[in-house]
Amino acid sequence: MARQEASVCLSDNAGLRWEAQSLAAMRRKELIWLGALLVLGGIYIRYFTHWFERPPIGIAASMRPSLRAGEEAFPVFFTLNGDYKLTSLKVVPMAEGKFDPLAAPVWQLVSDSNSVPIRAFRYGQGIRGMKPALKGVRAEPLKPGLVYRLMLRAGNLAGDKDFQTRAIGD
Repeated sequence: MARQEASVCLSDNAGLRWEAQSLAAMRRKELIWLGALLVLGGIYIRYFTHWFERPPIGIAASMRPSLRAGEEAFPVFFTLNGDYKLTSLKVVPMAEGKFDPLAAPVWQLVSDSNSVPIRAFRYGQGIRGMKPALKGVRAEPLKPGLVYRLMLRAGNLAGDKDFQTRAIGD
């Protein structure tokens, strides 16, 4: 009788071992499938959604009446969609409405250390914490009817805006 009980115990232990092994195998497969699902989900989020993209700097250009004598074009004011510490600012004329990256800028500022957060500025205005890219070079006057592109950088954020000037009296 003792032998029979021992053989029953051994067979019960073998069944438990087999169940434990099959559960471990199932868990391993489930973990592999879960890992594959997470990797595929991450790839989808990275390449097909805009969750990790930084939004561009929003820029609005507007023209205001001029009180200065001798100006040909209305002064242009720029408003940003938030306060930004600008690191570079460049205004480039566009030939026939097409952007030329090699065109000489008519106004270019760079941050020398730490610029002040700014939300609005006028074309040619000095911005605290920024200086001309070339020493002693000031902003050139804007020509009426010409299209320009303003390009801004604030750290790793960037934005650009095309605008066209108008002649005073038009």
